[in-house]
Amino acid sequence: MLYLQRLQAVPTRAAYRLGMLGLTLLAFGWRVQGLAQQSLWRDEVDAIWFATRPLPDTLAMFVQTAQNGPLYFLSLRPWFWLVGSSEFALRFPSAAAGALCVPLLWQLARHLIPPPQSPVADAPPNGTRSDEHSETHRPRWAPALAAAFFAVHPYHLWYAQEGKMYAIITLFALLATWFWWQGIQRGDTRFWFAYWLTVTLAIYTHLLFILILPLHFVWFWIAWPTSRPRWRGYVGALAGLTLPYVPLIAWQWQFLWSDAQMTHFRFTPFSQIAQTLVTHHAQGFAPHITLIWLGPVFFLAGAGIILGGGEIGARHAGAQLASGRRYLLLLSWILVPVVTIYLLSLRQPVFTDRYVVWIGPALLLFMALGATAVRTHALWLARTVTALLVVYVVGFWLYGGWLQKTLPMKYDLRAGVTYVAQRRAPGELLMLQIPHLAWAYGYYTSDQSPRPFTASDARLGHWIGGLWTNHDWPDDVAWNDVQAQMAQYTANDATFWLLRSEPEMWDSRNLLDRWLEANAELLDRADFAGVEARHYRLD
Repeated sequence: MLYLQRLQAVPTRAAYRLGMLGLTLLAFGWRVQGLAQQSLWRDEVDAIWFATRPLPDTLAMFVQTAQNGPLYFLSLRPWFWLVGSSEFALRFPSAAAGALCVPLLWQLARHLIPPPQSPVADAPPNGTRSDEHSETHRPRWAPALAAAFFAVHPYHLWYAQEGKMYAIITLFALLATWFWWQGIQRGDTRFWFAYWLTVTLAIYTHLLFILILPLHFVWFWIAWPTSRPRWRGYVGALAGLTLPYVPLIAWQWQFLWSDAQMTHFRFTPFSQIAQTLVTHHAQGFAPHITLIWLGPVFFLAGAGIILGGGEIGARHAGAQLASGRRYLLLLSWILVPVVTIYLLSLRQPVFTDRYVVWIGPALLLFMALGATAVRTHALWLARTVTALLVVYVVGFWLYGGWLQKTLPMKYDLRAGVTYVAQRRAPGELLMLQIPHLAWAYGYYTSDQSPRPFTASDARLGHWIGGLWTNHDWPDDVAWNDVQAQMAQYTANDATFWLLRSEPEMWDSRNLLDRWLEANAELLDRADFAGVEARHYRLD
């Protein structure tokens, strides 16, 4: 009988792995579908420019002040040479990284929330399985459920369909945490070296990945005394991280201690930080969703946070690390990065929710624990409620992801540039507000080859940047300056095009609109998501 039970365990493990492979492929397909539906926005166009400009300029980002993500841009360079610089090509690495997070989260969750004791080891002597024994197998699906939540999570779907490094950073966070855990559990030098390498690559992919270091430091003390025999390997990995970090220290020291603000962010109170993170992780970026529809999401997450420690302890009492400590590991995974970025913002405002995107897996683990806790009750109704909650959350998140894909939620630079480029006469003046739109115009009028900005100056032709009025000048002084500059810039032109997106970044007082109303006649206009195209005749 013992031999037969062992044979029965083999197809069960194989089924789990096969199911996870299928879930990963589904997650990949969900991320690739509609990958080029949305236009690139400003930061994504920047990514293409940073990757395709002269190589010395990109390499210089490793030591230049306030530069972020040089390794990401450098890695895009050979990729573009192979497949071109289309929107799909830019976003595909993010989609692939987002899909790979699914099995990695499952694998990590199996260690943080270990499976119950084997049915072979715990089977009653007569070979039968009592109801009490069978109940110990219910949390086995908690790691798989967390992975399934991640596969459809609209917040992570958004960044898996964006040509930036945030899906890759989430993958790095899971991978670094898995190596850290293996180093603590097994003490093998190979894992500490892999941890050092992963964190090094991640820091140069996104600077604020350094926030994972205080998290793992807190984890080291939470796991004490289990972590005590591994302190040499952990300290060695931390010491090794100082060497690749040296090029970044000089300008970051100035960043931290300068009295002048060196970022474009505004200070965000902690309550607003928490509200932003909760909202985005609960619904993603889908618009017009009322709070009531998020009830099941909050219920599962709350159940996991409140009952998660007991749920782990009731079924994993034999694990090497006590259940209470495992619960604290998950809770600190959420709290420590958020508190750290808030404390950093007290000196220099740096908060935006995507900088700590990698806390999402911990939230999903708590939701999986919440589902397990609700299902713990032996009542048929409790199991039915759990199934309904899980089905609702998965369906709701799929709907939110579909909205994100199909609605024009990013600034539609593609449509705006195409509209102007098709109608603009040769040599006709073009004003870009903000001037940064020159990169978008150069990209969307190119063939999206490995060098899309080649000859972009010729395609731009006769153009000027929009006027900067966001200084501290009095309104009358600023207005006189706008009149003088516009009279100079348009002196030799009878008509001109205005392409505008995020104009408040340069002209929050709308002085350009005031000048146009007084000095120009509107001939044509088109409005797109976050982008305006205007054709004027000058009086």
